[in-house]
Amino acid sequence: MHVLRRFHGAVVPRRIVLDLQVIRPDPRIESDGQVVHVGDGSPLFEGADAARAAVDLLMAEGRFIEEGIDDHDVLKHFDSGADLVANWPRRLAKPTDQTASLLRSITSECVVRERCRLRRLRRV
Repeated sequence: MHVLRRFHGAVVPRRIVLDLQVIRPDPRIESDGQVVHVGDGSPLFEGADAARAAVDLLMAEGRFIEEGIDDHDVLKHFDSGADLVANWPRRLAKPTDQTASLLRSITSECVVRERCRLRRLRRV
């Protein structure tokens, strides 16, 4: 919270700040248009929830005004399931051995789909 208050002080009054957050649901792993696994996003959400709460507190204190929100998907592409397992996103809980084996068997492209929220904030 201390860092965000210092950040607020560094932003020129009436200027815009963009706040990008990862939001629920848990990240989904897709291949050939089908969901093949739902990742455990709890490590990801732990930090994201704390950051969101801190920004929400600054808004409740009247330091920022929310002017707009855009929820969208962020897609990370991998050549195959084996490529995905080899380059597993650090922010997701490690897959079980059984899930990793299933993913390695996928030879087509795999996509990790995460929901994100972009908020436009104006410094008061």
